[in-house]
Amino acid sequence: MISAIERLQLQADENRAFTSNAGVALQRMEKRASQQIEKAVGEIAGEASQVITASLAAANERAELIMAGTARLADRQLWSAAASMFLTLLPVATVVAGFWMVSAGLFAGVQWATDVDGSVWLGIGRWLAMVSGLCVVTYGLFAGAKWTTSLVATWKGAGMPQWPRWRKEKR
Repeated sequence: MISAIERLQLQADENRAFTSNAGVALQRMEKRASQQIEKAVGEIAGEASQVITASLAAANERAELIMAGTARLADRQLWSAAASMFLTLLPVATVVAGFWMVSAGLFAGVQWATDVDGSVWLGIGRWLAMVSGLCVVTYGLFAGAKWTTSLVATWKGAGMPQWPRWRKEKR
């Protein structure tokens, strides 16, 4: 009977040693697993930060391209506005210069027509020349003013849809 008890004790000691070894092995496996998990998390975080950095760099490049395009459009709009202002002021300046020249021509023509030294026929001819010149200049001013108003009317209507009258009546 003693031998059976001793065998059971030996077996119990062996079981304790096995359990102890299994616990140590389990701790080592847990330690290795946690190291491997930390390493994997670090690699994934590194790759994720690289992906995020690459995405941010691409987004910055796209934003710079958009800003450059916007700057080019702003420059074009500035030149377009300057050209529109020039085209608007050119007909106005033409009409104003025409009125200026008519008034100067009128004064110079009257002085020229009255300086005939008593010759009636020379005075009549000069007055006829002055009146016909004034008629031509007046017609030129009329045509210039008409052209300016039609140009302004065209610019004013640009971009605005001109619906037929029958469409306006249906509303």
